[in-house]
Amino acid sequence: MIIIALLKHFSSCFERYKTRRKLSSLSHDLRKDLGIMQDSFEAEVGKGNVFTLIKELIAAPHLAAAKKNRTEGE
Repeated sequence: MIIIALLKHFSSCFERYKTRRKLSSLSHDLRKDLGIMQDSFEAEVGKGNVFTLIKELIAAPHLAAAKKNRTEGE
């Protein structure tokens, strides 16, 4: 069960990474048509690097475990 959760987590992290990379290639007119604001665009594109990918791969399982521990404690 844990292995499946980790694989799902890795899959979602890589999907976000690929989406951010594709977002960076959109033209200004297309972004405007989609309603993507410039500041949110720059923030997301800035996250489309390998360092952020590694940080998300490492950080999220720890956050999920902490959240699980809090809910079990209640």
